Amino acid sequence: MRFDELHSHTLERLGTPEANARAQELVRDRQVLYPYHSPERLHAVVMEEEPFPVEVRLRDEQLSFECQCPTFAAGENCHHILALLHAWVQQPQKFLHQADLRERLKKYSKKDLVDIILELAAKVPETRAVLKEEELELEEILESVDAVVEEVLEDSLEISEAEERFRRTQAQADRLAQSGRLSEARSIYFYLLDNILALEERLGQALFSPDLKGELFEEYVQFIHEDRQLEKELVQQELEQLESRAAISQGEFDLREIKQELLGAA
Repeated sequence: MRFDELHSHTLERLGTPEANARAQELVRDRQVLYPYHSPERLHAVVMEEEPFPVEVRLRDEQLSFECQCPTFAAGENCHHILALLHAWVQQPQKFLHQADLRERLKKYSKKDLVDIILELAAKVPETRAVLKEEELELEEILESVDAVVEEVLEDSLEISEAEERFRRTQAQADRLAQSGRLSEARSIYFYLLDNILALEERLGQALFSPDLKGELFEEYVQFIHEDRQLEKELVQQELEQLESRAAISQGEFDLREIKQELLGAA
């Protein structure tokens, strides 16, 4: 099942008639706020005397739910969850899409992005927590990648969450690059890409979005171009490691140009 395959008959089977009726009332009254959609997650805040953050996840074609209300805690599918699902079925175009958001943010200037972050920090406690994170050293960042891989292999981490954590690691690498630590940034991008390809190869399926893998590859190559103190032997070892991955050998990414440049510069 995919989210775009959900319909009203499906929702009728997920809750009682009373719960579905209340859910549709909340949708009509526009009480499903800030809806968000990624390939494996629907999220919104449902207002009913107090705000209830609600989430629906999709994994292995199965839906899982999360709400903080007493009804859900008692083991039933609450009308808040159903309200989120009815809102999606009726008006999916009102959900902010992860990929659309990423493309939209690329159009903002650096100053605009700073202003947006400051506004979020004033309104959202979770944003302040992220901004207060201490800068990690390279070894700690690489260990965090190892931890994500291990959780995926243990089937204790959703792929969507793993991708979000990998993107936070990507942001840490970008901050290192902005401070002039290009070699460390490149190492992180290589480590991310290599581990993602190895993980997909081991599990025998494409797990992560083409956008993420494409960005990691392009930025990795870009850091090689930009680093004036490039450790060529180390980079050649990295490229040889990547070449051992099935995705590379099958032509998903092309290393020939960058390898030729390194040989020409040697």
